[in-house]
Amino acid sequence: SLLPLVSSSCEVVEVKHTTTRCSTMASSSAEEVLVLYGSQTGNSEAAAEQLSSLLPSKLSTSDNRTLTSRCMHLDDFLELEQAKWTRLVIIVCSSYGVGQAPIGARKFREVCDTILERFGYDDTTNDGKNNNGDKMLTGVNYALLGLGDSHYTTFFRNPTTFENALSTVGATRVGELGKADASGTGNMEQSKVIERWIDSIWKDLQPVIDKPMTEEEGLKLKKAHEQTWKLCLELYKEWKQTNYFALIGLFLPLGGVIVGILVHLYLHGYTWGN
Repeated sequence: SLLPLVSSSCEVVEVKHTTTRCSTMASSSAEEVLVLYGSQTGNSEAAAEQLSSLLPSKLSTSDNRTLTSRCMHLDDFLELEQAKWTRLVIIVCSSYGVGQAPIGARKFREVCDTILERFGYDDTTNDGKNNNGDKMLTGVNYALLGLGDSHYTTFFRNPTTFENALSTVGATRVGELGKADASGTGNMEQSKVIERWIDSIWKDLQPVIDKPMTEEEGLKLKKAHEQTWKLCLELYKEWKQTNYFALIGLFLPLGGVIVGILVHLYLHGYTWGN
């Protein structure tokens, strides 16, 4: 059954707004699936937490690999994880205001907007069965559950932007694009739509992780990470890390010269203050 839509805790989830991480145990025989979210009121966060906590028990592998999951903001995935894509990613996100991104997904939205500005929207890849060759996110598979409110004319704009951008640069959607409407009634009430989507998505995710990842798949994910992170650094120059080792290497020779001068003066009887 679905967890309460606004929740502050979960039995196996440690909730933090900066970096929300679900089960983190990993080993050489493990495969990780990231659950990424942006949430304004807590509904997307609660659904993401539930997906992450259920995942290890809902999916299995043909070679008995251990499946692990972490749950975090989309923006933390970009900045703190440096956009290190896993083979399968689950995204839960709403629209906020006039089709804007909610808390924890604003930078991810900016990245998606930039992708669409640079590459243009390619609707031939938006059917979940694309053949994208060698694009930026080739090798990345994602499931997307979007939340919104059809009372507004910009209903579902933010999840749609994510969908268009990801598919345009080669990522493959698996499963149905979830659309949970806050104004839905009866059988289409938002909580019921979320519950049905969560219950039904596992059969679509299973084939992605059933077999061990090949070397070719690993290389594609490495490229997806490198190119996404490169784009992030173009947009957010403050994310560039200071190379302290390079700075030490730069100043060490100068420090040696200064020490040498001081030793020379000392040996020749120079006394400070005279």
